[in-house]
Amino acid sequence: MSITTAHTDYDKHIATWNKLDDVCGGQEVIKLAGEKYLPKPSLFKSKNDPDGKNRYSEYLMRAIFPGVTGRTLASHIGLAFGKSPVFNKPDDLEYLERNADGAGRSIYQCAQRATRLINRNYRCGIYVDFPNVAPSKNKADEKNKGAFPMIHILNAGSIIDWDYIIVGNQKKLSFVKLLETVKTRNGFSVESKDQYRILALDETNGGFVYTVQIYTKNDKGEWVEGEKLIPTDYHGQPWDYIPFTFCGAIDNSDEIGTAPLYELATMELSYYTSTADVEESAFIVGQPTLCFPTITKEQYDIVKESGATVGSRSGIPTDAKMVQAEKNGLAYERMNDKWNQMKELGARLIEVGSANKTATQADNDSSVQHSVLSLVVANVSEAFTIALRWCAKFVMPEHDLKVDKLSFTIAQDFNKPKYDATRSKLIYEACLAGELPMYVWYHYEQTGTFPEDKWEDIVKKIEKRNDGGVDNPPDDEE
Repeated sequence: MSITTAHTDYDKHIATWNKLDDVCGGQEVIKLAGEKYLPKPSLFKSKNDPDGKNRYSEYLMRAIFPGVTGRTLASHIGLAFGKSPVFNKPDDLEYLERNADGAGRSIYQCAQRATRLINRNYRCGIYVDFPNVAPSKNKADEKNKGAFPMIHILNAGSIIDWDYIIVGNQKKLSFVKLLETVKTRNGFSVESKDQYRILALDETNGGFVYTVQIYTKNDKGEWVEGEKLIPTDYHGQPWDYIPFTFCGAIDNSDEIGTAPLYELATMELSYYTSTADVEESAFIVGQPTLCFPTITKEQYDIVKESGATVGSRSGIPTDAKMVQAEKNGLAYERMNDKWNQMKELGARLIEVGSANKTATQADNDSSVQHSVLSLVVANVSEAFTIALRWCAKFVMPEHDLKVDKLSFTIAQDFNKPKYDATRSKLIYEACLAGELPMYVWYHYEQTGTFPEDKWEDIVKKIEKRNDGGVDNPPDDEE
């Protein structure tokens, strides 16, 4: 097989991923694609325009692509990150708040990018790497190197191939092939070259060793393999797994499903073609037309030679009238139906659905259900927390830290219920009756939601108040 060979699932889905990227790119990208998204009607061909190019250019110009999918994606990202994610970190990883991917994006911006890619293409890849430097002897030595592990967010189209092996009873990622573009500046020009990065597990006598290898093209256009590198952790030990994970809309596996924005993007493309037809029809028959119902041969010759004008200064010697096509509402109504369907599809992405959280995501509360968007951010949170552990393994002697010391969590309460005055009254009455702490009512008045305290904490607060203690929120407890 050639180095350019792609996974069968990649070949199956790449066209859909590219289409969704184009739709999210907006009207300019869609119209630049021409007949790819707006087919040319066969009736556009005529004697004066044999291939129909002139009429099609006008047809394309009048078509309207509203950009609903792209704006929906942007609004959902804003909704998901309206509250800053909780980033628990040791001092050694503090730099991730400023530059997490080596390109100047903070870890928060990387999380937004991952969420955006998953909504568009169903999944993305998260990969952690570290410069090829010798293990540090001490903290000062490590600081002088200026080497930091970076978290790279990869779009689905750049993950060309992947594979797994079974070790014991576990499915283990053993191979990932990434397509990268390297740009080189030469004076005022920039040259772009493709290269492949191969992440693999090589079997050894003691198990498996993680390796990295780059393939580039030589002057003859042939793919040439580079040196095979063996990354090591803080202690100088090789890795026995690949620090790469898929992050998806349903789960963080290699399985590929339908992207959350797929139906909305498909409907918007259909709306786009409908607007082109409606605008074409309105342009052709929408204007009043001069009609001569009883014109003679001689009068026709006059019109053909000098034309027919409308107004008080000129005309032709015959009866004439202005005609206009009657309004045909079917095409227009169908276009409006598609518009309403798009609004409904966009809203469904943030409505509570039937997908249950995993035990980790729900903190052992399997009854909590996800909207499409909240499930995505839950998966991103889980993948980023794993990536942080990989970063810690590169630069810290101990990376197996607890969640309160090392984690990344995106808030999922953006789909919270609206404030209800009746419910507020019931909560207030329960507080007065001693069945709830008073701060529960205060919290509901301020946010429209219940506090996220466990029932055990609620009981302790009630008991403390009954004993004459102050009814403060748990955060104020000493």
